[in-house]
Amino acid sequence: MATGSPLSDGASPSAELAAPGAPPSNTAPANYSENLEGEASARLLRFGIDSLYLSYPGKLASGWAQRLEGLKRAAQSTEEGERSNAQVRIGGHLFEVKDKGKGRFAYVLVDNCFHIQLSSGQSSALPMAYVQLSSELLTAIPVHEAEAQLRYIVNTLGRVESPAQISRADLFADVVSSLAMDSWRQDAWVTRAHKIWMHYEKRRFSGWSIGLGGTLGARLYNKTLELEKSKKDYLKPLWAACGWQEGETVWRLEFEFNRDVLRELGVLALVDLPPSLGGLWRYATETWLRLTAPNPDDSNQTRWPNHPFWDALASVPWSGDSGQPLGRVRKERLPSDKSLFINGLGGLTSFMARHSITDLGEGFGEFLAHAERFHDSYQRQSGKDFKGYVLEKVSAKGRKYNTLENRNKETERDERERTRKDAHAYRKAKDGE
Repeated sequence: MATGSPLSDGASPSAELAAPGAPPSNTAPANYSENLEGEASARLLRFGIDSLYLSYPGKLASGWAQRLEGLKRAAQSTEEGERSNAQVRIGGHLFEVKDKGKGRFAYVLVDNCFHIQLSSGQSSALPMAYVQLSSELLTAIPVHEAEAQLRYIVNTLGRVESPAQISRADLFADVVSSLAMDSWRQDAWVTRAHKIWMHYEKRRFSGWSIGLGGTLGARLYNKTLELEKSKKDYLKPLWAACGWQEGETVWRLEFEFNRDVLRELGVLALVDLPPSLGGLWRYATETWLRLTAPNPDDSNQTRWPNHPFWDALASVPWSGDSGQPLGRVRKERLPSDKSLFINGLGGLTSFMARHSITDLGEGFGEFLAHAERFHDSYQRQSGKDFKGYVLEKVSAKGRKYNTLENRNKETERDERERTRKDAHAYRKAKDGE
């Protein structure tokens, strides 16, 4: 799926990226509608940074390397109770420690805000930390505040040698439109990418993807359909504040800028990103990709005019007024109410049907009584009773959802203090003190 560089064919980004005016908002809504020609119309709801990937050069402190290695081994245990202890609290975040690294990174820490990959410190080619900031976090607070939280966590883990570098930034715009998004052929896309895909889900058109896997990629997709799977319902009240009504389809245009193209465009450090958002969007929608109205009398695609819908998308006002942030972001990864109260009741309703019970109170009581008898017998060899089994499962879910700190408080406190002293000694040795 990889494509060539978006700056290939001798092209180079000549547009000035830093746009004049007020600093752009991370998630600014638009207070206007764009009436377009003919059948096309678009109403811009929100735009901003969907995901951000940062890397921190440095080295993991030896104390943390030992501690995380132990927690990773705990996560690999065949005993669920031991796996539940594979978690660590840093800066108000209770992270799940994964049982495996990712790629060449040895350790992975996850909650609803950050997905942190850490190197073991033995590879000089790897950064100390490679981190994805979640879209929900970037919706709730400005980028600089999100990075400040992350910087505290990374500095706790080891010695950071330079400011955060951007490895990838995804920019998006959400619109409501009456246009049928599969109403044009592939040749209407004028692009430097080599591959274009159309996507369907259960015979329903779900979107386009262009150049994904390369240094710059794009997607135009049905965001409301995607929400049915991702459960990111925090977006709906933000859309509603901008005029969206339940039942309307929201389409998202999203660009993935990877490190190589960001470097060529002069966006290296995090401080470079906010003033460059407008320029990045213009480069993506004017130079790298356009949706056109094909002219059968002209074989030169570059002369074809923009589709009116594309003109609306390209004119996102990145220097516009500030949006309406959530104000608070959950650190926990919680299951949805639908998952709990529809899927989660499957066992109870099956039990009631099996025993011809229609009274809900009787059903709950009988279900618990039968469950207790079953587990007391089934778990006898492991030495667990029904209560022990349930608490073990709760602890496991608490680790997964970042809600319960399962480790013994005194052990956790002792390990934190030992790690802190090791990290302090490590920094002193590195600084030559």
